[in-house]
Amino acid sequence: MNATASAYELLELARAGAYTLPEGFGGFSADLELYLGGSWHRGRVVARTPGDIELYLAVGGAEPLVEDLFEWPRRELASMLAHRSPRPFAQGEGRYPMRLTAEGPLGTRLELEDPLRSALWVQEGRVRLVERHFPASFFRIHLHAYAEAGAKYLPAHFTVIHRRADGSLEAVESFADAYTEVAGVWLPERRQVVRHDEQGLSVRELCLSHHRLLG
Repeated sequence: MNATASAYELLELARAGAYTLPEGFGGFSADLELYLGGSWHRGRVVARTPGDIELYLAVGGAEPLVEDLFEWPRRELASMLAHRSPRPFAQGEGRYPMRLTAEGPLGTRLELEDPLRSALWVQEGRVRLVERHFPASFFRIHLHAYAEAGAKYLPAHFTVIHRRADGSLEAVESFADAYTEVAGVWLPERRQVVRHDEQGLSVRELCLSHHRLLG
């Protein structure tokens, strides 16, 4: 077996073990509690697709960070849904040439010849580290722990390190995620993000309850 085939099979196996939403998933609604800007806010969310998320929050006219109150939870929920979207491996990362480049405590390192110059570490059938590059920045995601989702798994604790193009540190974010099962579908229940950057420390959290499937 050549190195290219080994890299493909290693990453394909890891992706196959990750939980994805069922085909034809119509979205969900839930009650929302949001901690942002030092205060809790309550409302409701209707999330159909990553690009179709409605938020209903009671916001006073003098409320600080009004834009973030809506944009931050919408962005985080969109990311959580997008990363759970079902997609054949051959149509995603499997489209690109890839090779094994190293072995270490985090497992086996693979490099992809994709537009983001991605590199991933795979260990015991799970992705442990992801690196992706953009024109003006790049980031690394270190996945510390996973949660069981039936026979599959979902990320439960991970750290994202953001760097500028020159390599200088921009921010470090620590994510803690939790999920709940509704009629056989695993949905986001909680996301807490602790961010360290030049402005200092910030903590944001969204909590979802009373989920209902749509469609």
